[in-house]
Amino acid sequence: MKPWQLNNKVNNLTKQLADPINPGIKIDFNSFSEAQKLLFAKVDEIEEKYRQTGSEELLVENADLIFKNLEVILRRITELYCFAVPMVLGCDGTRDIVEYFFKLHFYNFQVDLTECLAHVRKTWTEKDRKEFLSDVKQN
Repeated sequence: MKPWQLNNKVNNLTKQLADPINPGIKIDFNSFSEAQKLLFAKVDEIEEKYRQTGSEELLVENADLIFKNLEVILRRITELYCFAVPMVLGCDGTRDIVEYFFKLHFYNFQVDLTECLAHVRKTWTEKDRKEFLSDVKQN
């Protein structure tokens, strides 16, 4: 390899590492099941049709598929997070203890958050949300 070629490769790698838009974590598409891959493909089709038409009805009609797509991705991220945190925090031989307490609090947090969001979405007005956000920002 010539010096200028090597220099170009190093510059490209440097640019890629510094790129804030490029996410640092990637999940291998091939690690998903065939059914999940089909779901992703269908949602990609819906997204493409939406870009072409701008029809919000298309999104409403396919909301279940879109939400399922997001759920699959969130579940994978959660699995990764719940695996990695106890492994790192319990690397001194306390992994079983860390894993127990971490999962206990993490999953309880998820349940509490889900219940809170369901309540907020059903009962809060836009004014209530703005007031709450204003209070949060002040505190």
